[in-house]
Amino acid sequence: MIVWAVIFDSGWKGETPIQLDMARAKHVACCEATRVAGGEDELTGYGRGSRYSVIVRVYFGSKPTRALRAEAQRALDRLQLPASR
Repeated sequence: MIVWAVIFDSGWKGETPIQLDMARAKHVACCEATRVAGGEDELTGYGRGSRYSVIVRVYFGSKPTRALRAEAQRALDRLQLPASR
């Protein structure tokens, strides 16, 4: 499992605050131009103070089990987004 996050200048219209909750993640079968066995879960939104946008992706090497999703949530719980950018 890989947890990947990127922060960039905001500018998306209609964006909502990011919630780092695996239950809210959108699951897609796969990724950009490559195959990942378990697919990818993605969370998007703006960060603290609406000053930046965030994309968080969780890539699974195999079909995500309940235990693997719980491990991903623990990783998200440790993710520290900056107060502002």
